[in-house]
Amino acid sequence: VAMLRLIYLSIYNLFGILGWSHILIQLIQLVSGGNHSLVWKELGTEIKYVQTAAVLEILHALLGFVRSPISRTLPQVASRLAIVWFAMDPLYTLADVKNASQPFAIDYHYWVGIMTITAWCFAEIIRYIFYGLNSIDPKLVPSPLLYLRYSAFIVLYPIGVSGEILTAWSTMPLLQAGKCASLGGLLAACPANGPSLLWLFLFCYLPGLPFLYLSMLGERKKRLFPPPAPKLAGVVFPLTKNGDRSTTAAAKDVFAAAAAAVDEKAAEAVRREKNWRFGYTRHVVRNLELCAKSPEAAVKVARAGLARLYETFDLVRPDGSSVKLGEALRASKGSFETHTIRGTRARPVRPEVKVPYRCYHTGEFKELSGLALEEQVDKWVARGTIEPDCGEAIKEVVRHPEWTDLSGKHFVLLGATSAMGPFLLLKELGANIIAVDIDRPAVWKRIIEAVQDSSATVTFPMRAKFAGQSGDELYKLCGCNLMNEVPEIRNWVQATVPAVCGGKAVTIGGYAYLDGELHVRVNLACDAVIQGLVESYGAAKVRIASLCTPTDAYLIPKAASDAARANLARAPLWQRALQALVGPLGRLVPNTLPPIKADDGTELHLMDGLVVAQGPNYAMAKRLQQWRAIVARAEGCTVSINIAPATATASVVHNKQFAAAYGGMHVFRPMEIFYQEVSNAVMGALLIYDLSSPTSAANPSVALETPAMLFSRNAFHGGAMRCLYKFTSIGEAAALVHYLAAYGPAVAVAGASVAVAAIGRYAL
Repeated sequence: VAMLRLIYLSIYNLFGILGWSHILIQLIQLVSGGNHSLVWKELGTEIKYVQTAAVLEILHALLGFVRSPISRTLPQVASRLAIVWFAMDPLYTLADVKNASQPFAIDYHYWVGIMTITAWCFAEIIRYIFYGLNSIDPKLVPSPLLYLRYSAFIVLYPIGVSGEILTAWSTMPLLQAGKCASLGGLLAACPANGPSLLWLFLFCYLPGLPFLYLSMLGERKKRLFPPPAPKLAGVVFPLTKNGDRSTTAAAKDVFAAAAAAVDEKAAEAVRREKNWRFGYTRHVVRNLELCAKSPEAAVKVARAGLARLYETFDLVRPDGSSVKLGEALRASKGSFETHTIRGTRARPVRPEVKVPYRCYHTGEFKELSGLALEEQVDKWVARGTIEPDCGEAIKEVVRHPEWTDLSGKHFVLLGATSAMGPFLLLKELGANIIAVDIDRPAVWKRIIEAVQDSSATVTFPMRAKFAGQSGDELYKLCGCNLMNEVPEIRNWVQATVPAVCGGKAVTIGGYAYLDGELHVRVNLACDAVIQGLVESYGAAKVRIASLCTPTDAYLIPKAASDAARANLARAPLWQRALQALVGPLGRLVPNTLPPIKADDGTELHLMDGLVVAQGPNYAMAKRLQQWRAIVARAEGCTVSINIAPATATASVVHNKQFAAAYGGMHVFRPMEIFYQEVSNAVMGALLIYDLSSPTSAANPSVALETPAMLFSRNAFHGGAMRCLYKFTSIGEAAALVHYLAAYGPAVAVAGASVAVAAIGRYAL
């Protein structure tokens, strides 16, 4: 699918280059020959065809073929089409209003049109050449072309827009006379509305032009004058033979090492992969299949992958020196000071999990607890939004209020204030928290003030010994940098846990999140701390906690796979029709994969929820967490690692395209998007269940078909497992549904107004 998309986009970009180049050459010939008044007669058809083809760019943005935001693509294309069909076409083809034997256009109009078309030609030729090369390989884009792409608009946009406005304004006499007959007389049907529509169109340029222009200036600054890359420090990708720290080379090396533990052919396929950026997903799925062969295979794959990470990744010290991560962890002796703060509130008499449930689709709000929470859980299970065992787990927590008294439980939170972490729930339930987070005063102000207003305790690292500091003086001494100071943090955690927990069990969770390659680095840092605690404190007393994403590949229950097939069979007609249209383009892909067989003949079912756009770094970071879970559980650790649903965190819905996709997701049953507060509460409840129930799959004594089945147990997947289409292939269609729901009524009203005006005219 990725290759077909590349071929299609290459053909489209080539069409744009040739089309606008042809128009520009012909335009120059006509003008230089003194035939400027013949420009539209000779080139009008070509201009209409080439410009109208740009409608496909709206689909490209909606379908995710390109990264251009729809908020910028739609107004650009729409305004151009309006100028070509409703302004230029009638302006240069209709007769004068007062003298039908003379053309309406005069010399001024022709020169304005030439100015406009010339600006379009240069802008589009540059743009399509850039896009054509960039879609194949960004390295193919030469520096002069990059500069032109993000600089030429500074001159071309004002020229082009000025020409568009002047051209549109020039049609006013035609509209007033009811003679604007473009597109089969659409506007001629309601001449009284023509001038008003023109005024409305011109008014849209007031906010539209500054928005587009400032947007492009922002892109220019980002592309041509990026901020200097921060100095490498802490956990970093390994150096290659070329002297760079390629994330692709490192990922291929790690996945190949993991696969080679059980299947050399699979490892060789990873090494031979030429297009890792877009081809990595099949190797991630293959890694899962190798883990599914047998319990022994799963542990071998996981151990080999983890070992390769520690053997190859480096730790760069502040002085610039570099040493292999594994060696650095063994050699480091540094640490931090420690301080503990206790909350001032009394312990709740009857602590319980409460879910502040606001339906993402309807906006209806209910605070759920007790029987009301159980009833809502049953609804989610019946709909297929969560798995039945997940529903039973949450209800067990409701029925055992003693489980929610965490006053005697201890938790180490790496990335304590992460959006999806359990910090807020744990402090409300009176837990003893050992918090590790970035050394920023604002972060620690939030942590400390939250704990002070609770019955919990928080123990944290400090850069200087506590000497009665408070307020800002205290906050600026708190915290550390997980990625840069991982050996010292590891030492501090290993020393602090026995002192605080006194030999009792402790739960350690890695919740830190960063974008791109930083996500791999910070996850490896978290893993180093977790691994160190398991080794020093003992697997039997260490419980590991983490969260899985629905956008990954998993072994899933047969019932979930069957439900996806059943949902596909009874898909609404409109979804089937849309799937027939966009399915070949990799959208609305059926969420059904053929089962695989383990070495003992057991039939296992797969879900491939990987998102190519998220990139191989994200996939490797999540694989690291899963490998650690498999190894730790085999060593005797309790491991709570549950799939969380798609969540409308602030960082996600800040992107308008993601927000639109989330807004329409509910039409693809049984999908449901959840607000962050809901996800925090339900995932916290599942964590409590895993730590409290002896029958939880988190318990290493509970038998599993294969270790990789751990990740689909108690899955609060938001419908991803049972959705008729792959969750990762419905985003564009969901966004379209959202836009139609949001703007469809306005379009319908406008259309009805035009229709009524037309009927009234002809009736008279």
